[in-house]
Amino acid sequence: MDISHATNHSSSMSRRPLYEVFLSFRGPDARRDFVDCLCTSLTDAGIGVFKDEEELKIGEGITPQLIQAIKQSKISIPVISKGYGYSKSCLMELEQMLKSMDNESHLIIPIFYYVNPSDVRNCRGPFARSMQGHKRNYEGSVINSWVSSLRQIGQLTGYHLHETSEMPHGKLIKQIVHQVLHKLKKEDLIVTKHLVGVDPHVQDIMAKLKVDYRNGQAVNIGPTREKVLIHGIAGVGKTALAKHVYNQIYHLFDACSFLGQIRAEIKRHRVLSLQNKLISDLHKGNVQKFYCSDNALTHIQNRFLTMKILVLLDDVKDHEQLGAIVGELDWLGPGSRVILTSQTKDVLRNINGAESFGLGLMGQHEALRLFCRHAFGKDSPPEKFENLSKDIVAATDGLPLALTVVGSSLFLVKSKKAWQETLTALEAAPDKRVQAALEKSYINLDENERQIFLDIACFFIGKDKRIPSYMWDDYGYYPSLSIRALHARSLVEIGEDKELCMHEILKNFGRELVKSENRNEPCKRSRLCDHKDALHVLNKSEGTKKVEALGLEFGEGSEGNFCFGCDQFDGLQKLRFLKLDQANIRGNFGDRLLSLRWLDWRGCPKTFGDLNLNLKDLVILDLSWSQVDGDWRGWELLDQVRTEFTIFIHFFCGGRIYQEQNIYYHNLFVLQTKKLKVLKLTGCVQLTTTPKFPASMELERLILEGCSQLAAIHPSFGNLKELVSLNMKGCSLVGGSLDLGPMRGLKELLIDGTSIRRINFKEGSIRKLKILSARGCKHLNEIPNSIRYLKSLTFLALDGSEISTLRESIEELEKLKTLSLKNCGRLSYLPDGIGKLSSLQSLDLSHTGIQKLPPSVKDLKAMKVLRMKETFIHEFPEAILNLEKLEEIDLSSCQRLEGRINYDIGTLSSLAILKLSDTPISGLPPSILRLSHLRELHILGCNNLQSLPKLLESVIVFK
Repeated sequence: MDISHATNHSSSMSRRPLYEVFLSFRGPDARRDFVDCLCTSLTDAGIGVFKDEEELKIGEGITPQLIQAIKQSKISIPVISKGYGYSKSCLMELEQMLKSMDNESHLIIPIFYYVNPSDVRNCRGPFARSMQGHKRNYEGSVINSWVSSLRQIGQLTGYHLHETSEMPHGKLIKQIVHQVLHKLKKEDLIVTKHLVGVDPHVQDIMAKLKVDYRNGQAVNIGPTREKVLIHGIAGVGKTALAKHVYNQIYHLFDACSFLGQIRAEIKRHRVLSLQNKLISDLHKGNVQKFYCSDNALTHIQNRFLTMKILVLLDDVKDHEQLGAIVGELDWLGPGSRVILTSQTKDVLRNINGAESFGLGLMGQHEALRLFCRHAFGKDSPPEKFENLSKDIVAATDGLPLALTVVGSSLFLVKSKKAWQETLTALEAAPDKRVQAALEKSYINLDENERQIFLDIACFFIGKDKRIPSYMWDDYGYYPSLSIRALHARSLVEIGEDKELCMHEILKNFGRELVKSENRNEPCKRSRLCDHKDALHVLNKSEGTKKVEALGLEFGEGSEGNFCFGCDQFDGLQKLRFLKLDQANIRGNFGDRLLSLRWLDWRGCPKTFGDLNLNLKDLVILDLSWSQVDGDWRGWELLDQVRTEFTIFIHFFCGGRIYQEQNIYYHNLFVLQTKKLKVLKLTGCVQLTTTPKFPASMELERLILEGCSQLAAIHPSFGNLKELVSLNMKGCSLVGGSLDLGPMRGLKELLIDGTSIRRINFKEGSIRKLKILSARGCKHLNEIPNSIRYLKSLTFLALDGSEISTLRESIEELEKLKTLSLKNCGRLSYLPDGIGKLSSLQSLDLSHTGIQKLPPSVKDLKAMKVLRMKETFIHEFPEAILNLEKLEEIDLSSCQRLEGRINYDIGTLSSLAILKLSDTPISGLPPSILRLSHLRELHILGCNNLQSLPKLLESVIVFK
């Protein structure tokens, strides 16, 4: 018997010990056309194929060479035809395939060639007749073994060709080749073996790509064209994740291409080299080389319109670069998918249907696993290095590149001293190789973006982004555009409360950049954020015009009262930000601080000596946690700084307006600075009345949060007609009725924890109001019908108030996205008109008296989050079953929610989190298996729930 490689003689076995596919067939039935085409296609794809050319004679056994060929192959493809069972050779090969599949990682892909798999499985028709014929020459045990083999093969998933099949042979062969390539990973991109925590990311990206992804396998893709961008900072693992997704799905496409390190490749070889590679990949190398980029784009536009293509574009700089390489993404055929990675999230701007996925830094647990794999070769650290490992992971802030670099550098290092030195160096500044990766992101910023990045790293982490924006805007840094660009590159994150967030490793990187401006002389750096350096420069009077920002931070327990004279600020004429932090200043400053835009004088003293300041360009004044009161001399001082302001508001405190003639205002801070936009008085607990505001004022943000003794609102408050944000959180003595006059510019009103009883809205007054937060207003018992005038409102929080009902007029708030009524214990029902809130995305009714949702809830098509924890609801809300965007449902601690959930919840196609803990439910519907996006199921304390229906393997059950 001749055992041949598909393209050579059997002697090739000695030269090539590993063959990848063993092809088994009965020549007369299937060889012509189908098997030859299949064999040729596999070989052309670079796959080594063995096929048995001859039939065994009666009495001959399968040869050792044939057994070895099957064992060495990773995949066997038996072509089961009508005559297959008559071939002793085929049946013996089948037996050996099954043995290999049982004992090793051997895959069998059967092709049922014009036979019914059930006939193979049950040994009927031609297979029954073939076994009957074999009985003349073979014993019953041999026959039984062959019948068993046929039964097992018939149970396997494979390909079925039959007379009514609409699939041409060519298309079927292409599918088989794709599957073989995928199983052999012949076209897999190289990905680190140390991937950690990628599964949830992969599921999210598969959903965005509209890939049918089940149990870790990509099964099918739809006919639509989809594009997904994976964005994040350098070193966060974008490329590794993208490659992993690519490896999971490329077998589903007609052709694939991976273009790596695009930005660097363009610098070296220009765009044309990438276009030629793309075209060559998609034509599998059978194409001429192009010498003109326009010709290459024309080819891409015209030749791939009917092909289902997968393209991975790695490290794309911007939208223009993307267009230069591939033109329009819709030039690819139906069913095509394009995956991109970039440091910026706006690469796919203006592209319809494009999705994006932001890849952040790793959580502590996953980061520790990744670090340990590189440092110790396992998932957890030895006890001796456990604390050091955790500290190093914390110092890297979960950046995969840093974890990989540092972990690898400590592999096999046994000295704890060396580990400690690494930790110390890492806390001081990121590893040099990590630094290089971050510099890639920094270099691509423009000058304004760099200035703002360094400001944030040095001073403004945790600050409301809107506050420093006034300073940046005054300096022409275009903060809206610059912050958007920094956020797009994942160099800055924006928190839920609009605070600026930056990961520790990025903060250290930014501060290290500033330090490198002049390591030996702090006075020649642009920013002095280290307290010791700043204190040294002031004490030595070494200020220079290089310094733009200086921050002191004495902290609690600091010894002595620090006071700086005006001479110590000599040379700091370019200073735009000054943080004094409880220190005192004295003397005639004249124009020394003329450039100052932001004075952060938290904890400033109640009394101070002679002081003269010219702060005519000041835009932000922060006096938080200070001892200022109505007699504070600083009000007089700053009265010298002339301003013009505008805003209007009427306040009723305790039910009446305080008349100016009834209150004696002595030395109040009469704000008259030309540019002042922000006045922050947070935590000024000795302040009992607001300052007097002149009619010329243009203040935009007034922050009185935590002024717990504030009771009087001066009538001049109505002069603040340009006010955009008013924050009175925790001003518990401010009560009565809140009457908002014609405040046409007000966008944010925060009155949480006040004693206000009623809010009046006048038609045409606060049309721009977007945020109204009245949490913890325990005396607020009514929201009037006039709320309908708030046409721009997107956020409404009334948590913990005494309201017992919502007016029907709430249905007119067409832009409302968030409605929070948590802890409104007197609220027992919702108006049916709530279904008209077409933009509503989040509804929180937790800890209310709600028993049932109105039927109109079914119309809240934008809803993503529904929280009804500890309500009186007694059955799963039927009205929400068709809300396809709903991602989270929380019905925890609903003690009346009993029995089985019998509804078909499989319609909640986006549901990711289902919380049912501490409820008396007794059963979940089988349809929960269809929730392909479900990640978390909370059933802790569900004592009546005896069993669970089948769930996807990816679901985490909390019980």
